[in-house]
This record gives sequence, structure tokens and C-alpha cells, in this order.
Amino acid sequence: MNFIIAWLPTTIVFFLLLGILVFVHELGHFIAARLSGMKVEEFAFGFPPKIWSKKYKGTKYAINLFPIGGYVKILGEDGDSKDKNAFGSKSIRARMFVLVAGVTMNFILAFLAIMVLFWVGLPPLVSTPEKYNGTVIEGSGGLYIESINADSLAQKYDFKIGDTIVSVDGVNVPRVGDLREQVAKNKGGKLSIELKRGNDILNKEIEIGDNSVLGVGLIEKVFHVSYSWWKVPYYALLETGRTLWAAVVAIINFFKNLIISHAVPADVVGPIGLFGITSVALSLGFGYILMLLILLTINLGIINILPFPALDGGRVVFLIAEKIRGKKVAEHVEGIINLIGFWLLIILMILVAVRDVMRL
Repeated sequence: MNFIIAWLPTTIVFFLLLGILVFVHELGHFIAARLSGMKVEEFAFGFPPKIWSKKYKGTKYAINLFPIGGYVKILGEDGDSKDKNAFGSKSIRARMFVLVAGVTMNFILAFLAIMVLFWVGLPPLVSTPEKYNGTVIEGSGGLYIESINADSLAQKYDFKIGDTIVSVDGVNVPRVGDLREQVAKNKGGKLSIELKRGNDILNKEIEIGDNSVLGVGLIEKVFHVSYSWWKVPYYALLETGRTLWAAVVAIINFFKNLIISHAVPADVVGPIGLFGITSVALSLGFGYILMLLILLTINLGIINILPFPALDGGRVVFLIAEKIRGKKVAEHVEGIINLIGFWLLIILMILVAVRDVMRL
């Protein structure tokens, strides 16, 4: 019982994050379908069993018990209707609009979340505050010590779990890279580190010797930044683009490693690993949860638009083939290809999940 209570907040936040991501994606499909004159048979939040439903103007709206996203059911989406308002009866342009609308909504969510991120004074995800004329607020941020290695410099000089490193050799609000750089730079000499322990500030003079690491597990605490509030929408648009590009590069590297070395990169996690990351984000506060939401919605959008069977991008490929050929790809052929793609994705998810379990 204690175990359930301990993990209940993480579980709620985890499913809430997934629910928001999927629901926003499906909302994009729903809005685009209605704008394109398609008949939407059902639009639901969560997955069955149903708690509440109501039919309005030909569409059933529902709220289901399990808040893990949602779904939209468009008439003839699987090509089984000749109705003039069916998905398959509309133009290629209209169908493509519906398919890419989900991804677009994920990116819009990222943009809105980054605006909130800036308005509450939190730093950019992939840029520096200076790029947006931001001023770091003194006394915020630092490196939170979550673990200390045995027989390490940190243990020798009485570092404690829960301490925050606020300065390294005069570098204020240091990041992990700053600490590594200063340790390497001062190897064989001394390193000045300023710690915050509760309300106390402690100064440590570390004899580095032959050590190449301090011997601590670190989490970068979110520092606070002051921006010109009226410029935030513009800054958020720029940061959305930069974060999107960083995610594209990361996904390209993922597939490159998968194809060349036949290995899933170590920093790729599945649902179990994501649950662990959510737990850490929850313990560190709202800023980390918001950053996690931004990264997840951008990655979900990019992955969904990849030209892979069973994904929105794969369906776009079939529409492009239809435009080139002048006729639709046979439904049974498209079905088989999508089924193969679906099972390949399931197998990849299982492999990542197994690795997540082995890490525990």
C-alpha cells in the first residue's frame, strides 16, 4: 500500500502528460477533418469504458475512464465508405491536411508551452538566455547532487546528497559541462567550489590530484531568467524552431546508430524509462515537468510524420503515391504494409522496454 501511495503522484503526472500529448494530436485531426467537410463519427478523450457521451451535430463526443490521450473516428478513414463526406472521398489535399494536422498541433503545443516557460522565468531548452536578451537571476540554478560515489573526491571533502553546487572556480550557475571542464583544467592543482546546503553557503578548496572526476551524480537545477515579457512570443517561436531542429538531429542519429551498429542508443528510453524520468521531473518541480512536456510533444510530432508505415507520415507517402499514379494504392496492399510497420514499431518498443527493465 505504501508503494502505491509513494508512486501515485508520478503515475498521475505520467498519464496526464501522455493524455495531453495524444489528445492534442487527435484534436488536430478532428479540427482538420471538420474544416475539410468530413464526417467525424466520434471524438473522445481517454479510452473506454465510457463515463459520459453526447451526440451533437452527427458527432458523438465522449469522455472515457482511462485518460491516456484520445481518439477521433472519421467516416471512411479505412476506405470502407463511398459517402461524399467520407475521408476517402475527399481530395488528396484535404486528406493530407487532416493527416499532418495532428503533428502541427503537437508543435503548436510546444510553442505555447515554451511561451509559458519564458513567462514564468525559466531558461530555454537548447539555447542560452543571452540569445533572447535574458538575465539570469542571481542565486538561482546550480548543480543538485543526487548521489556521491564511494572513495571519491566528493566523499573525501564531505559533499552531501542534497547539496547544490552554485559556483565552480568563479563560474556562477555552472552546468555539468562547466564542472567537467574545470576539473580537467585544474588536474594536479586546486579547484574552488561553492556549495549551498540548506540556507548555508560552504566554500571548498579541492585538491584534484590525479582524479578526472569529482565523483557525484548531478541534476542541473533550473535557474530563473528575466525576459522582456512582450518579446516572449517571438523568442518562443525561435526556441521552438531550434528545439525542433535539435530533436530532428537526435532522431537522425538514432536511426543511423540503429542501422549501422544495430544498437539502440543508451539515451533512448521506453515507457518504463520515461516513467522514471517523470518521477525525477516531478521531484524537481514545475519547470522540469513543463520542459519534459515540450520535449515529448516535439518528439511525438517528428516521429509521427516520419515516412514509416502505420504512422501519419507513412499515410502521407501513400497519398503522394496516389497523386503520382493517378489512382489509390490497393487497400489490401496498404493494409499489409501498415501492419508490418506496426509490428516493427511494437518490436522496437518491446526491446527498449526490456532494456529499461534491465537498467532497474
